[in-house]
Amino acid sequence: MDNQELKNLIISNQGLIYSIVNKFKGDKEDLFQAGCLGLIDAYKKYDKNYETKFTSYAYPFIYGEIYKFATANKNIKVSNEVIKLNMAIMKAEDYLTQKFKRPPTDIELANFLEISIYKITETKNSLSTISLDDLQNDTNLYDFISLEGISKDDLILLKDALNKLEKQEKRLILKRYFYNMTQSEIAKESGVNQVKVSREEGKVLTKLRSYM
Repeated sequence: MDNQELKNLIISNQGLIYSIVNKFKGDKEDLFQAGCLGLIDAYKKYDKNYETKFTSYAYPFIYGEIYKFATANKNIKVSNEVIKLNMAIMKAEDYLTQKFKRPPTDIELANFLEISIYKITETKNSLSTISLDDLQNDTNLYDFISLEGISKDDLILLKDALNKLEKQEKRLILKRYFYNMTQSEIAKESGVNQVKVSREEGKVLTKLRSYM
């Protein structure tokens, strides 16, 4: 690919790249450059015989590069839109798990929420690591795990500890301390009693303390 072909590729797909860039907070140009890397990678691997449009094929490549850049830069946070969508996905997962008697697939979640499967994938990826800034806003969690003060090192330790939790354990912490849901609300949503939620929360907090 020569320079002119590269320029034309980026120009013709810059709207797609910026639509993904806008899901993150940070320097837009740096995020855009990361997206361009994903676009080029997708272009090199795309086969015109694929039964999908190039933009659909390229989307996860672009998102992946932007996401990697964003998570490597501690000053970049995902947008409130992504955080809200993640909450909707978790609620849908709980509901469909009860309905199907098994965890739903991403396709089933997308159909239930009437959004694209790419939205499901990117939202899960965005919230797989928690922003240090988000953690700093929630002193209640620090109180529960008995940290002496809230230093930068404490934030890093807490983030690492959270990412060691099992998926369901982390979901519980997200709901309780980042989405401000009560134990009763979680119990009603999950189809269990409040006592069970309380016990599970206690176990998770104990695990967090042990990791730190």
